[in-house]
Amino acid sequence: MNNTQHGGNIYKKAKELGIPENQILDFSANINPLGLPDHVREAMIGAVDGTVNYPDPDCQELVAAISRTDKVREEDIVCGNGGADMLYRLAYGLKPGKVLLPVPSFAEYEEALEAAGSELIYYRMDRDFRIREDILDAINEGIDLVVLCNPNNPTGLLVERELTGQILKKVKEVGARFLMDECFLDICRRGEDYSMIPLVRDYPQLIILKSFTKMYAIPGVRLGYMICSDPEVTKALRYAGQAWPVSYIAQKAGLAALSRPDYRQSVIDLVEEELEYMKEELKKLPLEFYDGAANYIFFRAPGITDLDRRLERRGILIRNCSNYVNLGQDYWRIAVKTREENQTLIRALTDVLTDGQQM
Repeated sequence: MNNTQHGGNIYKKAKELGIPENQILDFSANINPLGLPDHVREAMIGAVDGTVNYPDPDCQELVAAISRTDKVREEDIVCGNGGADMLYRLAYGLKPGKVLLPVPSFAEYEEALEAAGSELIYYRMDRDFRIREDILDAINEGIDLVVLCNPNNPTGLLVERELTGQILKKVKEVGARFLMDECFLDICRRGEDYSMIPLVRDYPQLIILKSFTKMYAIPGVRLGYMICSDPEVTKALRYAGQAWPVSYIAQKAGLAALSRPDYRQSVIDLVEEELEYMKEELKKLPLEFYDGAANYIFFRAPGITDLDRRLERRGILIRNCSNYVNLGQDYWRIAVKTREENQTLIRALTDVLTDGQQM
C-alpha cells in the first residue's frame, strides 16, 4: 500500500519543509475539527495499565456497545484496526472477481481489491460527479461486488436513499454483494436519513463500513468495523484478520466514544456552520467547488497544478486528488476545521491565487 498518496502525512512534509510537525496546518486529512474528545482521551489514558494483557480478540464489550448504538445484532459486527484494515479483510476474505466502482472514489478500495486479485470495472461519473440511475445498467450478473461511498470521498456529495435502495435491489437480483462505506455519514446533517444500516437484516448482500476515525479524531488509534447479516461474510472477515485485531486502548476508546451520544451533535453543528462559511468564502475565489455535505470541500482550480506547493511554503497542507481515477491534476480537497484555521487557509488561498502566485 502506498500511503504517500493519502492525506495526513505531516511527518514527511515536516521533514521536507524543515519545520516541526506542530507548526503544520493540515487540511489534507478530514478529521473532526474539535479534535480528540476529553472523554475519549481520559479513557485511553486510563487503559494504559490494561495493556499488560492481550486485548479481547472478539471485542465483546465494544461489539455490544456498537450493537446498541447502531441497532444491529452483535453477530453481524466485525471490528478491526481501522477502516482500511476492514477493506483489506473484505478483499482477501471474499476475493470478489469483478468489482463495480464509481470513480472518483477513495483510492483504498482499488489498492485493497487489486492486491487481492479483483478486476475493477469503473463507473465513470460525469463532471458534476453525481451517480445516476444508469449505474443500474452496469450491475449485471458478471459483477461480484458493488462499492459505494456515501458521502463520496473526495467529492462530499451524497447519493439519495432512493437510488441506493435501487442499487441494493439490483445487487440482490444479480447475486452480487454491496459494500456501502458510511465512514463520513456520521458527521453529516441528517446522516441517518441516508444510512443503509436499517436494511442490513433484510439484505445479507449488504455490507456497511464504519469508522471511529473521523468523528472522534483518532486516526492514530485505528478503529473501524463492518456490519453484515450474512454469516459467511462475517466469518470471512474474521478469518482474514490477525488474532488480536483491535488493541486494548482502541477498544476502550471506542467504548468511551459511544457512551456520549450527545457529543456527535456538537460536531455536526460545528461542521455545518464552518462548511457554509468556507463555501461562501470560496465563491469569491477563481475556483470551481462542489456543494458537498461532508466535513471537507472538493474543488477544481482550473489549470493550477501546484496549489499544494504554493500553500506548503506557508506550512499548510491540502490534498491533491490527481491519484483518484477520473480526476485531473487541478482537483483538490480541503478539510473543514475551526474558524480560525479556516480563515488562515482562506487568506492563504486568496493570496496565492491572486497577488501571491509567484511566491
